Amino acid sequence: MSRTDTAAEPEWKPPWYLRLLKIATWILYIWVLIGVIALSLRVFLLLFAANPDAGFASFVYRVSDAYMHPFRDIFPTRDLGDGGYLDISAIFAIFIYALIAGAVGAGVAAISRRIERSERAHRDEMTRMALVRQAEQARRAQGVGTTPSGAQAIVGGYPAGQIPTGGAGYPPPGGMPGAPPNGPGTPGGSLPPS
Repeated sequence: MSRTDTAAEPEWKPPWYLRLLKIATWILYIWVLIGVIALSLRVFLLLFAANPDAGFASFVYRVSDAYMHPFRDIFPTRDLGDGGYLDISAIFAIFIYALIAGAVGAGVAAISRRIERSERAHRDEMTRMALVRQAEQARRAQGVGTTPSGAQAIVGGYPAGQIPTGGAGYPPPGGMPGAPPNGPGTPGGSLPPS
């Protein structure tokens, strides 16, 4: 493929719905990962009785509260003494969000594979079209063209490299291609006097 062929090729872009779907799944994936991290930190901070008024602990509790909302009070918390306790509901939430993260990750991978297949099909089509153009240019260079319908045009009487050899009565047996049918050397033709 020459540089002019590559420059003339349109740049491939995945279909809009695949791009949108991939962006949406990445956003969901990041949201779920943030939830898993926030809930894990919440379990750790509650386990060791972190001060809820401290800046970092307060931030973690605020972020994790939104993720804990559907799972709150499913399981009772376990008091571990010294002010710490084990939030089993938060551990269950981490497990569920981890499953969601795995499903979303598989979705991102599937969409990426679909985009790669579409891009590969586009590249293959562009390569095929370039090869067809090169073959067309080679045929033209040899004196054989094509008609607008794609059929091979005959230049100079016969396609390049093809000489008719019998069949359908032309040329007659023993005759030379291009010789008149009643010429010398053909059956039924006039022979020179001997």
